Amino acid sequence: MTHEIKRTYRYRLYPSEAQKEELARTFGCSRWVYNWALETKTKAYYQDGESLSFTDLSSRLTSKKKEEETEWLSEVSAVTLQQSLRNLNQAFTNFFEGRAEYPSFKSKKAGQTARYVGTAFDIREENGKRKLRLSKMPGLINIRWSRELPSEPSSCTVTKNAAGQYHVCFVCKEEAKLLPRADGEGGDLEFVGVDLGIESLVTLSTGEKAGNPRWFENEQERLRREQQKLSRKEKGSNNWERQRRRVAKVHQRIQDRRKDFIEKLTTRLVENFDVI
Repeated sequence: MTHEIKRTYRYRLYPSEAQKEELARTFGCSRWVYNWALETKTKAYYQDGESLSFTDLSSRLTSKKKEEETEWLSEVSAVTLQQSLRNLNQAFTNFFEGRAEYPSFKSKKAGQTARYVGTAFDIREENGKRKLRLSKMPGLINIRWSRELPSEPSSCTVTKNAAGQYHVCFVCKEEAKLLPRADGEGGDLEFVGVDLGIESLVTLSTGEKAGNPRWFENEQERLRREQQKLSRKEKGSNNWERQRRRVAKVHQRIQDRRKDFIEKLTTRLVENFDVI
């Protein structure tokens, strides 16, 4: 038995310097539109009692792009700006349905994102390699393909984290297959209890203990040295920014290792047991 689902596939991006500059503009415009729309929608409700829809904000954005002070919005792909409005619309839906808090303004210091849909992106061949084309982006962007995509992606989101690393997430449709029973057909279901702990990350009812790798402790000395170097730099200078990225890379490595361990553990539990 199968059914169709949407799944995200994430890959590392390696843009050129010119592409980084264009992405920086796109990130900045997408963030500005999101914050502008949030402020506009909030003021309209509390000051005028008016509830602005996605269509209302989209119409106002079109007018905004024609104004002299904000005509720079036309320099980047219009698709990414529309997607910022859709992201805000979804954030409000999540808020009203009790799944999230009231939307907050996006910061330049946080991770940066830009979403492309439809004809604003595609994957093309260049010199025998598959690369990413983005609307209004010079050239094609190099991708490190760690696995194949199951189908043509319907959208892609380009991100930049605090460590200065770029990634792209493709949304694809695929057939989800039910896993076979752990003991084959006809036998009893395989049950397992999972207890979260401190010394061991989890203890299973089978008696197995999954270790708790000290990701932070293992990197603590290196992190201390890098943060010490950062404190000696003049804040805001080029040297300070380079050192800030070194600190961010240590934090990113800790986060990546923790995520990798947990995902492998949960996958093993799902494949080996019928009921958790």
